[in-house]
Amino acid sequence: MEIVRTGIEGLDELFFGGILRGNMILIDGPPGAGKTTFGIEFIYRGITHFNESGLVITCEQFPESIYRDALNFGWHLRALERGNKLRVVCTSPELLLDVQESLVEDVAREIGARRIVVDSITHFRNAISEPLALRQAIYSFCNGLRRLGLTAFLIKERETGGRSHNFEEYVVDTVIHLHNRSEDNWRKQRMLEVVKSRGQEHIPGKHTFKISSCGIRIFTLRNQPRACPCAGESCRIPTGVAGLDEVTGGGFPPAISVAVYGSSGTGKTVLGLQFLVEGARNCGEKGLYLSLEETPAQLFATAGSFGWDLYSLHQEKKVQVLYKSMVGTDIDEMIVELGKLVQSTGTQRLVIDSLAGLLSQLQDPVLIRERIYYLVSQLNNLGCTSLLLFPAMEDSPISSIVESIMQGIILLKSNLSHNRRLRYLEVYKLRGVNHVMGNHLMEINASGIRVFPRIGGW
Repeated sequence: MEIVRTGIEGLDELFFGGILRGNMILIDGPPGAGKTTFGIEFIYRGITHFNESGLVITCEQFPESIYRDALNFGWHLRALERGNKLRVVCTSPELLLDVQESLVEDVAREIGARRIVVDSITHFRNAISEPLALRQAIYSFCNGLRRLGLTAFLIKERETGGRSHNFEEYVVDTVIHLHNRSEDNWRKQRMLEVVKSRGQEHIPGKHTFKISSCGIRIFTLRNQPRACPCAGESCRIPTGVAGLDEVTGGGFPPAISVAVYGSSGTGKTVLGLQFLVEGARNCGEKGLYLSLEETPAQLFATAGSFGWDLYSLHQEKKVQVLYKSMVGTDIDEMIVELGKLVQSTGTQRLVIDSLAGLLSQLQDPVLIRERIYYLVSQLNNLGCTSLLLFPAMEDSPISSIVESIMQGIILLKSNLSHNRRLRYLEVYKLRGVNHVMGNHLMEINASGIRVFPRIGGW
């Protein structure tokens, strides 16, 4: 079976390379979801990237408005028409469904079209009101496109009224639902889901996507194959925190994710920086600090107060410091980008400060669990040992989700005793490691964090 690459970023990945040649793809969605943009980009990428001529059939918009809107993405459809690679045809649904007419066939043969988008087949219901006759007409229309060797995007407006499925979904080969909904009553998010893919494997679930000035970009979450072999039980990643490695029997197992809980002032950021500096200075391991709260300048200053020249390490690309504001940060986009960055730079140690900031746009516990799972499994499979900083454990309703997914949990605590604040560290969980249980005194001095192991804790 021949595969057609759509050229839409992320969409081909959902189908493990592209869609089947000659398939009918139904794009269904509400107003503003991006249905027409999907169709036009499919045609544009086909012409410019894969030398496949395309045909745009519109039953509502005039060609002038399609040319204008496409220019917003830098897609010069008029030039493609002059080059005989594209035709934009505005016609009626009655003419399209008339078996005596051969409009599509004539135009497709004229330019040697391999792709077509019809926007929208919802208007076919205006031409034929009787359900059985309408179903037969659309079935015949799709077969006609297949006979012409066309791969089609059929746009359909989302219907309301309680019908969960429409007959068009049974007629076509693939059904893609677009969503454009508000998760928090002030910010809308676009999502895509492949609900049917006849004869072809696809990645299930909902995937967020964005429409930017360059077109559509889908953020596909999928498990990465493990990039590094599993290390033996004796292999450990030294943390650089004096005393902590003694508690854990030599450090962290490689390629795991550890949540570091602690309230403000307990030393989460210092622990993360110390972990990365140790890797860069003494282990030859590249690090990455993703901050969603503090700027790089603030982190450089914090590290400098302990004698760590983080700025130089950053300049030498031994420890990269990346700042992303939690406001407007899309977690799916961040997971995908983070995976690419870790892979391309060979990052072996990662700190995310903070996981709570990264998840701040999500409210649905199911989505939160799913996103944490994808994030952690991706980093682990890429061979990266990660610390994910988090506020105090009891302050967050998602703590139970984090606890179940992470391979390790470290608790940083403090209390006031006789007018003296004491800090403690507890390795609460470290899967597969016989670590020392209980609280251990901890101090933050001029050299960073130091832990005083107490066998058995207290």
